[in-house]
Amino acid sequence: MAERKLLFAIWDKTTELYEPPFVDVNRGAALRRIQDLMNRHPESPYSKFPHDFQLCVIGTWNENVGDIVSDNPIVFQELEDLIVKEEK
Repeated sequence: MAERKLLFAIWDKTTELYEPPFVDVNRGAALRRIQDLMNRHPESPYSKFPHDFQLCVIGTWNENVGDIVSDNPIVFQELEDLIVKEEK
């Protein structure tokens, strides 16, 4: 039996909507994916308005059988905490 992967979505506090979900192997990999996106695209809404977004775990995915188990969203990262503060 395959190990379940995590299903993630970004919550937009302004629109009060979730972005389309994505799958990753664990929280660390999902966080790295979002950090990379923010670093490579400084004009993206995530980079320009990080205080508006939260990274959430919303369920699990089994790629062998294609089933999704939805859970109550769990916020585990505020995107504004990913911004490197410039030293004074």
